[in-house]
Amino acid sequence: MTTQEPVTVSPISQWYDMMTRMFPDQRLTFLNYGYLARDSDFDWIDDRDLEQKCSANLIRTLLGNIDLRGKKVLEVGSGRGGNCSYLARYTGAASVTGMDFCPAHIELCNRVHALPGLTFVEGDAMALPFADKQFDVVINIESSHCYPDLDAFGTQVRRVLKDDGWFLYADTMKGDNPSTLNERDSIGVDFFENVLEQHEAMIRHARFEVRDHADISEGVLRAFESEQGHLKHLLKSLVNEKKQQGTALPPEVWHAFDTMFHFFDDSGVKAYRNGHLAYKLWRLKKAA
Repeated sequence: MTTQEPVTVSPISQWYDMMTRMFPDQRLTFLNYGYLARDSDFDWIDDRDLEQKCSANLIRTLLGNIDLRGKKVLEVGSGRGGNCSYLARYTGAASVTGMDFCPAHIELCNRVHALPGLTFVEGDAMALPFADKQFDVVINIESSHCYPDLDAFGTQVRRVLKDDGWFLYADTMKGDNPSTLNERDSIGVDFFENVLEQHEAMIRHARFEVRDHADISEGVLRAFESEQGHLKHLLKSLVNEKKQQGTALPPEVWHAFDTMFHFFDDSGVKAYRNGHLAYKLWRLKKAA
């Protein structure tokens, strides 16, 4: 008789699983930090997305001028499915697959995002459960900083991409400012331990060709400081609803949200402004 090894679940996955089960509200679909240019307008957006318009604008910005019509698209780290829903509804993609490590995310997405050509599967970013050369485009937003092996992730993305496919990639990382932060200003900021050199090494290791690379910290900061349409506004509404209903949640859950709101309103704003954090995007091609 053999015994199975216990399945190791990351603390990040456990947190998202708990948050999703405690906050299953289908209004909350996007989890990305959002983006606002100085001249951003929203004539293009559906009314249903206005409450999270900054997040919808981030993935729109990441896509740039890349045409997804008729393409097979994969998002690695699809979270609560907002990015995938955007891709399915706005881009004309032939199919969109969202993959996430958190089982509760997959359950929620299958319930909330019933759209033609859109599917969600559970999987590991460093061992993608897909065939070679299956997708025209792979997207990854604000997820890679959680991966213990970026090179393995990059190799997997290259494997599942078709020849000449696109890898569209964005994340927060440590910035160029090496000064020590005080305790209050480090809240949420010290979570990010990844540095630019790690991302650049992954790109070289997987032999991607850099077609575009930009620091968009200013636009992310502008989204943080917006008066409406940001992830934080919806999260605050949901948390206040729970409190008004007298919902009993563990103290660590309230603490986690307090930390998140402090990051959005204070420490994160300072960090992007003074260079302790940077938000970068890449548009990469699978080179021969």
